[in-house]
Amino acid sequence: MAMMRYAVLAAAIAMLAGATATTAQAREVTLMTYNVHGLPWPITDDRSVDLRAIGTRLRAMRDAGDQPGIVVLQEAFVDNAKAIGRTAGYRYAAFGPAETAAAIVPRNDDDFVSDGSRLVGERLGKHVDSGLAIFSDYPILAVRRMAYPVCAGYDCLANKGAVAALIAVPGIATPIAVVDTHLNSNTASGAPSPRAIYAYRRQLDLLADFIGSLGAGDRPILVAGDFNVGRDLARRTHFDLRMLGGEASLQTAVASCRIAPRCSVAEPSGMALSIGRGKDWMMYRPSPTVRIRPVALAAPFGQAANGTMLSDHVGVSVRYRIDTRAAPAALITTIASR
Repeated sequence: MAMMRYAVLAAAIAMLAGATATTAQAREVTLMTYNVHGLPWPITDDRSVDLRAIGTRLRAMRDAGDQPGIVVLQEAFVDNAKAIGRTAGYRYAAFGPAETAAAIVPRNDDDFVSDGSRLVGERLGKHVDSGLAIFSDYPILAVRRMAYPVCAGYDCLANKGAVAALIAVPGIATPIAVVDTHLNSNTASGAPSPRAIYAYRRQLDLLADFIGSLGAGDRPILVAGDFNVGRDLARRTHFDLRMLGGEASLQTAVASCRIAPRCSVAEPSGMALSIGRGKDWMMYRPSPTVRIRPVALAAPFGQAANGTMLSDHVGVSVRYRIDTRAAPAALITTIASR
């Protein structure tokens, strides 16, 4: 297995070393984000049938040549949820922080954490992992993880955080960092609103720093996940500040698609449902050498004709056209595994 990883990395380095400054490369890559509601019993009813159905449908999409090349999941807590990638035929996988992954609480958050109420799940320890998963048809070269040290309410029972996978997409000279995350919920957390919004803001602060550390503006980045923005003005304001500005400086795929001259939308009712809820976001940041632009949106996992869904979220995807503007002057520098 170690020899295989070294061979993949060597191939990626050789690919970059062979590129010249005049190389014009382009590739379309589809990324899907989906909160699959893979919570354990007795928190929710047995989800095994629907979770297996998600993997089977992704496999059918693959057989039809229409599968997303990269899938990021949230709430993939149980084994059937983690098995979705294997069922769907993805060769590479990365998972978020484990249940036991430590998170150092910043000193200015000590009082907030120590004031947590056990009645709503705070200060009871972690009972499940982060529920994050990245599945890819393309080689994953390195992985970084971060567990959020600040949380509110029942969300504290999970080790929520972020995971970044450095992915080598064939035909693109520079590996792309793909980030998956799940932020603190609002009313569902059971915590008073001031605590929920404080935890949410601090998680966004840490996520922005995490994204900023992945390449300092030089590496192309795709970000997706359950951001739990919703219709709350305070959440949306801080989300815009930290994700669309500052260290992260991301662009949203939906907004870019709306102003693009050619950007198709499949399953528009499902897309409208997801956009209206304001929780599942797909964002990107190009680099000086790699241009990224969304060319299609879709909702392959929305409502069936009878109104049922395989999850309480819609699975949405964006197809990006990724163009290499100029080959990097040096070989790749991978993000360190943690």
